[in-house]
This record gives sequence, C-alpha cells and structure tokens, in this order.
Amino acid sequence: MVDFVRLFYRDKGRFEHFVCQEENFKELDTFFGLHTGQIKYPYRTSFNGIEVKVTSKHGYVYNSIHKAYNDKFCQESHNHDDFGYLKLCYMVDYVSSKLTGTEIANLTQFEFGLNIETPLPARHIIRNNVLMHKQNGANHNRVFNGRGELKQFDYHNFVIKTYDKAKQYNLSRNILRFEIRYLKAKEFQKFGIYKIEDLKDKQKLRKLFINLMQRFDEMTIVDNYDESTIPEKDLSKLIRYNNPLYWERVISNRSNQTKMRHIRAYQNLLYKHNLLQVKSILKDLLQKKYLQLINF
Repeated sequence: MVDFVRLFYRDKGRFEHFVCQEENFKELDTFFGLHTGQIKYPYRTSFNGIEVKVTSKHGYVYNSIHKAYNDKFCQESHNHDDFGYLKLCYMVDYVSSKLTGTEIANLTQFEFGLNIETPLPARHIIRNNVLMHKQNGANHNRVFNGRGELKQFDYHNFVIKTYDKAKQYNLSRNILRFEIRYLKAKEFQKFGIYKIEDLKDKQKLRKLFINLMQRFDEMTIVDNYDESTIPEKDLSKLIRYNNPLYWERVISNRSNQTKMRHIRAYQNLLYKHNLLQVKSILKDLLQKKYLQLINF
C-alpha cells in the first residue's frame, strides 16, 4: 500500500542535534572546506535505505518504507512483494524509533498503490490497453529505468503511475503496479493525514483506497480488438477516440457540452463492443488486493 514517504522538519534544531549524535548514527556525511576547515551543510545519513538529511534551514527524511522493511528483514531492497497493514504499522513505529520528533514532522509526500498479479504480462497491458487518464495522454511513456513498461500522468498535486513491477525485478510472475504519488500535502490532508502516524489509521487508508479507485475509474483502458469485427463507422470513431491527440488538439477547445457528448459517445462504443474487460479484471484485482492487505 504505502511505499515512498517524505517527512519535513520545519524547526531542525532538535532533529539536527539527534542526527549528529554518534550513538544514533555511526556515519554522518557532510561537506568539508579543505582550506577553511569549515563543515558545511547538508548533513546526510541513512538507515535501511531511508535517507536522513539536514540542511541549513530544515530536516528531511524520505524513501521507500516498503523497501526498508525488506532491507531490514530480508537483506533485499525491493518492493515487489505484498506490504500489508501490519508491516506498514511496524515500519511507521520503526521509523519513529530511529528518529526523533516524528510527531511534529509534517508528512509532505507519499505513494499509495497496489501490486497485482495479472493474467497477461503487465508490459503488454500498459503498452496496448492503458491509453489515457481523463482523456489525457501519458506525460511519460517509456521503459522504466531500462526495465519494464511505465505510463505516468502528471498533475500539479499528484502523479498517477502504472508500471511493470515484475520486469523491473526480473520476476517470472506478471505484476502490475497502479499508484498515486501525492506531491502536495493538501491533496491528502483532506483525508485527515498530516503525520506519518496517521498512516496507521485504517479509516484513513480506506479513504486513500477510495481515492485510488476513483483515479482508476477515470483511466481509459481498452481491450485489444479485431478491426474486421467492428462496423466501419464505429471503427472510424473508435480509432479517433482512442488517440489522446484527438482529445488534446481537437476536443479540448470545444464547449463542455460538446466534450461530454463525445465522452458519452466514446463510452457507449466501448460498452457496445465489449471492450472494457481488461479494465474490469484489473479493477477486481485491485479491490481484492486491498482487502487482502488491509487485513494482514
């Protein structure tokens, strides 16, 4: 569920003092002026892959708590397995025990998503079936870090990502990840989430899941189809509607009423020719995975 987190200490005094104590962190990296002998910011250290940083003004803690859990218990830094509620709670407590003042540190970013095992390779689904989010094409559509397909949709307050988690880690199973990365705190504070401790609240996690599914419902995910089986008039419309550029360059300048008319026509075409089976399967898998993870 929760993966990357970012904590922000506005008042770094107590935090910096704690980080600089050798009994808390054996290693602390900084910059050193060779000629002046001056120690300079930032100060950096880490534990289980969690980065800790102190600048001249603030303190920061960030990285994947899912990977950190596996680093601690499996000596492997990966996040392709299940990371359920009990593991999440353990890591929130663990991070708090390794630091100081997490009760006053603001949670400023985090990722919420699910890994699901799919009947087809995730790269095929992402490349061929995932077309748009709210009639917008992907801002990033590439091979993820050289391994595995990724499509990412960027917005001011959040990012939606779907990518091939199995290919990323050379796994034999088909694993697709669908996630939201919250970039601005106001995007998740409306769910009552302010501190890392709030991520242990099941009611708040439920609100995050509902938000995730709302974003998923907004996705355009269309089945592969045989063009010879679709009447020419419908096929012409379908090809046009499946292209993000049509929505971005032609429809975007039309009135809201005209936009909605085309959106309804597109949806009717997809239902008429039964082209939403992949989306239905993925939605069912996401719902089942959440219920599984929230209960263990």
